[in-house]
Amino acid sequence: MKTLAVLLLSAALPAPAQPTINVSGDAEIKVVPDQAVLSMGVEVHAKLLDDARRDNDRRVRAVRAAAARFGIADKDVQTDFIQVGIAYENDGVTPKYFSTQKSIVIVLHDVEKMEVVLAAALDAGATHILGVDFQTTRLREFRDQARALAVQAASEKARDMAAAAGLKVAGAAGISAADYGARSWYGSGWGNQRLNLWQNIYQDRAHPAGGAQETIALGRISVTASVAMSFRLE
Repeated sequence: MKTLAVLLLSAALPAPAQPTINVSGDAEIKVVPDQAVLSMGVEVHAKLLDDARRDNDRRVRAVRAAAARFGIADKDVQTDFIQVGIAYENDGVTPKYFSTQKSIVIVLHDVEKMEVVLAAALDAGATHILGVDFQTTRLREFRDQARALAVQAASEKARDMAAAAGLKVAGAAGISAADYGARSWYGSGWGNQRLNLWQNIYQDRAHPAGGAQETIALGRISVTASVAMSFRLE
């Protein structure tokens, strides 16, 4: 009877929980951009509001015409920001000048034309280059690759940490995707932003060198992924 009671008590006790380890994995792939989003501003000051507004409108039309000469479709040109302001003399009452601001966003599908398009826009009347955002139209493909590399990084990290503790990884117990990133900003709007990138696995991709006459190097953009995983240990 005592033996039976011991067996029943043992059966009622929960099995010891299997130890686990939680890790994260980050990955970054460098790719050549095949699309650029150009953000340019037109700012005009004038004594009269009508003069400032008309001059701004004239410059914006000229910038759009310059874009059209390079084969950029109307759907790829957008007015993104409009603002009218006034500056006063020291007395705070007498108008000093009126200001008008408009920004024009151009989606450029041929990144090799970026330098000449920017130059043409400035010649046409743009007063600011607010930002250049290099992008890839193959984002889904590269993001899938980055995610796979992030999983690989997490798996390797779990195995290394377990080995250092004298244990072995028995298998994955859970996984979740945390963050993605895929752009490289050179400024943003009338302000400025930067995209923080992190790396655990780095994968380089060959890209053609720029021409000798070019002064703007396209470089590469980062497609990143981060995952969180848990593994069973034994």
